[in-house]
Amino acid sequence: MLPKLARVLTIALAVAAIGTSAFAQGTMQQQNACRPDVFRLCGSRIPNVEAIVACLRDNAASLSEPCHEVIFPGTADQGSYEQAARVRAGEIR
Repeated sequence: MLPKLARVLTIALAVAAIGTSAFAQGTMQQQNACRPDVFRLCGSRIPNVEAIVACLRDNAASLSEPCHEVIFPGTADQGSYEQAARVRAGEIR
């Protein structure tokens, strides 16, 4: 069962890593960036790819920096991750 779960997770992460179904294949680096967050935050939604992507987006404040940069590309220079880190730290709501 583990190989099947790993295959499903890889597919889910490929879509989640890119954030759109137009690019169903994320790079291995992108997949690896979000794998821990998928298990930590969205494991109950495996194998539903759409639910995993929605879960990652809904949990922006809890994402690791590498995954945050993958799910929300182009926002790192705008302080998006830093703001999420401040939310996690309880500095802002």
